[in-house]
Order: sequence, then C-alpha cells, then structure tokens
Amino acid sequence: MALSRRSLLSAATATLTLPALPAFGADAIVPRPDLERRVPVEGGDLYVRVNGNLRSENAPLLMLHGGPGGACWQMFPALPLATDRAIVLYDQLDSGRSAYPGDPANWTIERYASEIAAVRDTLGLERFHLLGHSWGGILAARHASARPPGLISLILQGAPMSSRGWASSMDELLAVMPDSQGQRIANPGADADPEAVQAAFGAFMQTHLGRSPSPPYARAYMRDLALDRGDALAAAAMGEGIPRMTGFLANFDEEPLLDRIDVPTLLLSGQHDVITPATNRALLPRLEKGSALVLADAGHMAQFDQPDAWRRAVRDFIATAEPE
Repeated sequence: MALSRRSLLSAATATLTLPALPAFGADAIVPRPDLERRVPVEGGDLYVRVNGNLRSENAPLLMLHGGPGGACWQMFPALPLATDRAIVLYDQLDSGRSAYPGDPANWTIERYASEIAAVRDTLGLERFHLLGHSWGGILAARHASARPPGLISLILQGAPMSSRGWASSMDELLAVMPDSQGQRIANPGADADPEAVQAAFGAFMQTHLGRSPSPPYARAYMRDLALDRGDALAAAAMGEGIPRMTGFLANFDEEPLLDRIDVPTLLLSGQHDVITPATNRALLPRLEKGSALVLADAGHMAQFDQPDAWRRAVRDFIATAEPE
C-alpha cells in the first residue's frame, strides 16, 4: 500500500489553518492586492499580486509557494509585512490562478526556476529579497545560485535540497513515531490494515505538515478553480512521496548549488518540519553566509502554526541583510 503525494496534498488542504492575521481584521479577510499582473512565461502566463510599495527604500520580498501544485495563498501570512516593504506573490504555472496547460514538458526545475526572472523583469525588481517555501525553496536556490544582480538575501524554508535529504528527514521522523506508526507508513506490507495505515498517515500529517483546520481564505482563493488544480503536477513530481520520492524528483540533487550562493541565507524550519532541523544543519557548511533557525511548536507550514514568530524571523533576517 503506497501513500501518494496526491494524498499528502489532499490531507494538507483538509487540515491546515491560517490564524487570523493582525492586518486582516477579526474575520481574516485578505487585503486586496495593490497591483496585479499576468506575466508570460514558457508554457503560459502567471498570476502575480503585490501588496505594498514596490518603490519603497526597503527592497521587496519575493516569495515562492510550495507544492508543486500549491498556490500563493500559502504565503498570505506575510502580507502584514507589506507595511515595511512590498510583498510579491505569484502562482506557479499549473497552480492556483495561473495558466493550467497541463503539459508535462513544462514540469522541470529549470523551467519553474525561470519564472522568477520573468516576474522580476515584469515588475522591475532591481533589488529584492527571496523566500522559497518547500518546493519553492528548490526554485529559489536555483535562482540564487546564478548570483543574479540585485539579490540581497535568501530564505529557504522547509526546502528539500535533494531526494537524499528528503529521505533522511523521512527516516528520522518515522523512526520516532509512537506505536509502530512509522513502520506502518514506511513498510505497511500487503496484509496491512488499511485503516491502521491511514490513521498512522493522519498522525504524521497532523504532527509535521498541517497542524490545524483549513482557513476560509484558502478556500475562497481557490473557489473558482478545479478542486484537483495542481494534483497532476504534484503526482508527477513526488510520486509516492512518503517515505520516498518516486516522481521526477526521485533522484534530484540541488545541494551543490548551495556552494555558489554568496548572499546571506537563512535555513528556516519548524521544530516538527518534514524537512528536519538536522537535515537543514547538515547543509550549513555549503553556504558562504548561512545560518539556521528553528521555530518552536511549528511544522512544515510554520507560517500558519506560529505566524507571529514566523513573521518576526523573516522581517528581522531581511532587515539585517539589507545594506544601510
């Protein structure tokens, strides 16, 4: 019995919560973007939204959502930071409100990473900070490794830099699950009780990925889109994602790219992240200006589990990196 990446995404959507953000009001209504654009890229076009002033003295923060197949609502907890600097979010191709050609020829790390330059060029981002969450961190690291002019700092949050690192994190987390639940997930066997396996999987999700109920604004953002938007991309990338990737990311290794990154880089993780703090720490020697931070009582979606601490971590890091 295999636990697919599609099941992983479905469970995440069902269990995530986004606590009300101070700038959103008590009913957690997301502020309208100050600017929206459609940006052409190879394969289609992207939906891009900006909150805040792109011409502020403080450089914008460009943020990449996870997945693959997620959407930019995953980064809405950052919008209160738009009082200090512009927050730039976008949906990747075949995700969210961007074009959905559904062509596997587009589904490569290189093509997805190329979207970053397209968004920057369209918005005129000459100086910027970059944050990539999960799969978005893979793309952000690829962009940063080319040493693009104007990049000030980089945050990689819960980002697997190789299938090897993903496997290491999975092994670490499954080994400490109580009542043989980790064993049920890793090696359920042909005669395994499906309900017991599903219960173990649910416990894993609740602890390490989605730790609370789904937010109204996530559903509102996706209201007019197909329920399976992004599922095919996710399945193609991850395959049987737990405990091992079996899709086109099965043997990926972006770790050597970290050697080329020359800007201050923060490896950010939740205490219970699917990319464990230990996996992140192992990457630090590769980074010229690297540091790591663990957010207590948070999982992979730390921006939802501990939004205030997450915003402080992001705000403080990029403010420190910004030239005076």
